[in-house]
Amino acid sequence: VAATGVDPAGMAATALVLSDGRRKFALVDIDALFVDGAEEIARRASDLTGIPAAHIRLGATHTHAGPVFSAVRGPVGADPRPYERMLANYRASVADKVVGAIAEANGRLEPAHIGGARGTGTININRRVRARNGMPPAVGRNPDGFVDRDLIVARIDDARGRPIAVLVNFQCHGTVLAYENKLLSPDWIGMLRKTVEQALPGARCLFLQGAAGNQGPIEGFTGDLTVPHRLGSILGHQAAALALGIETVKREPKFEGFVESTAFQAKQHWRVSGPRDGTLSFASKIVEVPRREYTARDIDEMATRVAEARRQLEQPGGGTHQNQARLRRVANLLEQWKKPVDRAPLQVEVRIFRMGEIAIAAMPGEPFAEIGVAVKKASPFPITMFSGYSNGLGGDYMPIAAEYDQGGYEVERTPYGRAAAAKVIEAAGGLFSAVR
Repeated sequence: VAATGVDPAGMAATALVLSDGRRKFALVDIDALFVDGAEEIARRASDLTGIPAAHIRLGATHTHAGPVFSAVRGPVGADPRPYERMLANYRASVADKVVGAIAEANGRLEPAHIGGARGTGTININRRVRARNGMPPAVGRNPDGFVDRDLIVARIDDARGRPIAVLVNFQCHGTVLAYENKLLSPDWIGMLRKTVEQALPGARCLFLQGAAGNQGPIEGFTGDLTVPHRLGSILGHQAAALALGIETVKREPKFEGFVESTAFQAKQHWRVSGPRDGTLSFASKIVEVPRREYTARDIDEMATRVAEARRQLEQPGGGTHQNQARLRRVANLLEQWKKPVDRAPLQVEVRIFRMGEIAIAAMPGEPFAEIGVAVKKASPFPITMFSGYSNGLGGDYMPIAAEYDQGGYEVERTPYGRAAAAKVIEAAGGLFSAVR
């Protein structure tokens, strides 16, 4: 589908730089499916600012309505070259703007305080519809499936207590807009940011997409722009309420005597007792995980699906877009599954960014929500965010072991074996000790 316009919520890339006088971090969110050229962007930004490239976390919001083109999935017979040139130019422009945003943020450092809070978001649901009654597994809404509704918010204030930035961490695919949509859009994330920024004037909102591999919106696959705007506003108000309640410095009520008023009242004014911990620290680890392997039976079953898809396409009147898309999807999977077995482990990079009492665990790809929950539970910090879709080694879906037997889109395409999730969880849990 060719885009005919841009969502009024706008497409954004937002950068935040933090320093404790010894170390610096840069956190960036970008309205994109994934961050293309992330390592080169980090290198360029590092050259300009002196921030180590490893300390630059680039994350995609994972909107599915951003600019993207795939020659494999595109219209049959279409010449891909004009689309590829346009996309290459767009990506180069985004890279320049992201590097510039990091450099600008680095040049505007000022004294600040940070605090965090946990709450609940209500716009996500498990998206892995189970196979039953002769129907295959699908991507949709599964009210009985695992869902992580943890909503994590951090607020950063200047020395006078005025909000500078709000970080929001939640796990939900940017797939409210789908095949009916013809707009370039940040999906629900754009209105989330706008709602938070309206509630806290002067603050910029950064969104860190969580472990959304099996988490989708409660309503979606539409072209109606009011739906992502409504869902983004709902989560935005939930996040803003948390942000407004955060104490970025230590405050406590102090007894200061009594006063005669309408009632005999105790004076218990809230007073600042000191700053919160502002230490920055960082740790990372390359985790080796097993590859996915396919049995002869797996391959035979996929070959049967390819043959059936081809038969439907070749029937009279069968040359529909749906039949073409089905054949492309299963044929691509069969080609992937039939590749020679390579038992060398894959590598996945896990990073931990500590900001005082708040930690951010980040990894590339699309981890299932159970992974994010397990890592957050392993953290010794009061507030811990978990972010997928980040730069570093690795990528693609990472299901938990129990999901492999259920089949479905994410399991069919993952490059990882059943033990991968457990290894990542263990490695991330061990990294927290390195940043305490």
